[in-house]
Amino acid sequence: MGVNVSTVAKMAKCAVPLLLSVAMCAANAAPLQGDMVNKGHAHEALFGVNASADGLIAVGGAGQISSSKDGVTWQRINVDLAGRSLLAVSDVGGNAIAVGQQGVIVLRNADTWQEQESPTTERLFSVAQDGAGFVIAAGGFGTVLRSVDSGKSWEKLLIDWQALIGQSYEPHVYNVTVDDQGRAYMAGEFGMIARSDDQGKSWQALHSGDESLFGLAIGDRGLAYAVGQSGTILRSLDGGDSWSKIESGSDAILLDVSVRSDDRAVVTGIREALSIAPGGQRAERLDNSQLLDSWYCDVGVYKGDFYVVGQKANVLKLSI
Repeated sequence: MGVNVSTVAKMAKCAVPLLLSVAMCAANAAPLQGDMVNKGHAHEALFGVNASADGLIAVGGAGQISSSKDGVTWQRINVDLAGRSLLAVSDVGGNAIAVGQQGVIVLRNADTWQEQESPTTERLFSVAQDGAGFVIAAGGFGTVLRSVDSGKSWEKLLIDWQALIGQSYEPHVYNVTVDDQGRAYMAGEFGMIARSDDQGKSWQALHSGDESLFGLAIGDRGLAYAVGQSGTILRSLDGGDSWSKIESGSDAILLDVSVRSDDRAVVTGIREALSIAPGGQRAERLDNSQLLDSWYCDVGVYKGDFYVVGQKANVLKLSI
């Protein structure tokens, strides 16, 4: 099989030389302060970050898990996963779950992380939960998993892709999230965005298109964003029922998006980072050399600041 840009981008979740030559045209630069709060090494990477009331958790290559309670001081452990990388993490109410390569799932128990039995060997790119026991994880070739006991046991969902996306091909699912009403969303290949109101038993298609979507964020008051290939940024103002493109001013591969409580959004990608002001009609480039000379593939909001993770296991705090 040939190189698929969307597959490669999320597989490492972002680090591939083939993608670094993507052409970019700048939107107007937005001012910000960037502070490198954690530095790794040249051959390391962090692929996922989660922000909660308890602090930040970032996960990455070879079972790396780094955590911080203040966004400044970081503690690191490496879970023995036989070299497998962790690609995403979710922590709600102290229940922390990370997923990654070859279907690996690890659950935090007190101060240790324990691998759980997984019903798949496909890569898991994303995980989300509602804090009341329902957890959803998704990944390669249409893989969508569900847990109803906070991640202790899992089942693979059988989805009628023909009915959902109009073809029998099983798309890569790059991102899942759960809103404050407990509804699950997923985004992936073919511009797919879908929602489930019954914990994954059935799905409703909300959007389709040409560009793969890698990042998805559901904010407050019905605001939502999805980002992906070719600088694609989609926005919804009605909780995901309808979506429209907004101008990004970029052709870069955009990998994640997060929305702050004041509706400010930050988008990260391959040597690109953008910001969307509350009520803004276009994105603005975040003009910071630490962002534009590297890649960052996940972003979270903690105490009003945005934290992005990526190449060299760096964690960059963005104040905007």
